[in-house]
Amino acid sequence: MKNILIIGSGFMGTSIALAVGNRNTLCVEEHAPFKDFLIERDIYKNIYSSLDEVGDREFDLIIICSRQKSVPDKINEVSKKYPSSIITEISSSKNFLKKYNMPENFISSHPICGSHNTGPQYSDGELFKNKEVIVISNPNKFLSEKIELFWNSIGAKVTYMDIDEHNKIYAFLSHFPHYFSFIYKKILEEEKIDYKRLSGDSLKEILRLSESDKDLWDEIFSDNKENLDFLVEKVNKYLK
Repeated sequence: MKNILIIGSGFMGTSIALAVGNRNTLCVEEHAPFKDFLIERDIYKNIYSSLDEVGDREFDLIIICSRQKSVPDKINEVSKKYPSSIITEISSSKNFLKKYNMPENFISSHPICGSHNTGPQYSDGELFKNKEVIVISNPNKFLSEKIELFWNSIGAKVTYMDIDEHNKIYAFLSHFPHYFSFIYKKILEEEKIDYKRLSGDSLKEILRLSESDKDLWDEIFSDNKENLDFLVEKVNKYLK
C-alpha cells in the first residue's frame, strides 16, 4: 500500500510510520507538541492538524491510532470522506465496536506490542517485527487480504479472531496484568512502602505496567469490564 494516512501519531502511530518507511505517508496530529516533534523529525510527507486540512485525496489505507473513546467518531468521519479507502484502528479492547454499524470499508486490528511510554519521541520502527497482530474476522475477503498484507509488510504476523474471543483472551494476557499493576502500585503507596528503593527487578517489572497512561487504560478496563470481572472472580477463588 503506497498511500497511507495515519490519524494520531503518538507512540504507535509514529512506530507504524517508521516501519512503513514510505514518504507518501501523511498524518493528522492534533496535539501541537507531537506535531512539532514530527515536523522536526521529517517522518511524514505532510502533517495536518485536522482531517479537513487533508482535503480530497486517495488513500489505500487509513489507520486510526487515536484514543479509544474518539475512534467511533473518527471511523464515521473518515469513511464518509474517503469511502474507497481501507480503514483500520488499533484499539486494545473491541467491545465498543459492537455498539455501532461499522462501514463496509472498515476492518479492526490490534497489534500485540507497545510500550508504557507515550509520545512519538519513543517510537520504534522495528516494533512490529515478528509480533502478532490480531485482526477481527471480517466476511469481506478483500479487506482481510489487504490488511494482512499490510501488517506482513512491516514484519508482523496476523491471527484472526472474533470480537468476543479477542476480548476474553486479551483480558487474560494484557488487560488484567495492567489492572493488577495499577492496583498493586496504589496499595504500596497507601501503605507508604518505598518500593522504588527497596524492590528488586521482578517487582519493578510488574509495576512497570502501571507507568502506562492511566486514562487510556481506564478506557480499556471499562470497555472489557465483563471479562475483567470474570478474571477477578477466578483470582479470588484461588486466594480463598
